[in-house]
Amino acid sequence: MLKVIRTYFYAGMIVLLPIFFTIYIINWLINIVIGLTLDSFMVSIINNIIKTLGVEQNDRIVLVIYLVYLLMILVFILLIGLITKNIVGKRLKKRMDDLICKLPIIKQVYSTMLQIVALVSSNKNSGYKKVVSVEYPKKGIYSIGFLTAEKNEAITKCYGKEVYNVFIPTSPNPTSGMFICVPIEDVHELDMSVEDGVKLIVSGGVIAPGIEYDLDENDDEK
Repeated sequence: MLKVIRTYFYAGMIVLLPIFFTIYIINWLINIVIGLTLDSFMVSIINNIIKTLGVEQNDRIVLVIYLVYLLMILVFILLIGLITKNIVGKRLKKRMDDLICKLPIIKQVYSTMLQIVALVSSNKNSGYKKVVSVEYPKKGIYSIGFLTAEKNEAITKCYGKEVYNVFIPTSPNPTSGMFICVPIEDVHELDMSVEDGVKLIVSGGVIAPGIEYDLDENDDEK
């Protein structure tokens, strides 16, 4: 009886924990935004406007005013995105990143956040053609990488060999790694998508494609 209860309890936890964590993180982010803007000069201006108009008791008008404020925040974010998409904006952002990354303590947090954002939002994965395996860094050790190009004229002219360009990412941060040129015959394509390959590397090999974790099977082992 206790084993059955434990099995159902674990099953319920596995279903609910991702939901709870997702809600918690979203709530945490919302609270951060509210906390940063609650005492801002814009909110003060809005409150003064509401008091001046004498509409404190009209919930609809107050709601409309704050919705306009929210719209202004969204427009501001879009404006920042528009600026950073041009050459001048990119240079300014790079200088800002370099400056912040020189500050003690702050640089560790900021650089980590930059890597996380880059991992989530970067289009770099679109440059990966296939997930491949090569013997690297030595024979008998197999590394998983991404095929980035099927030709490298410079290496071919130098050594007379057809090679593939392969990027071997580090784990769990696949935004860094080693770029190597491997003879075609030594590159083996793996039966998995680029997305699955990224998940495999980010998880340190825990989330492997084709493997399903059975709760009942895990309970039997216990």
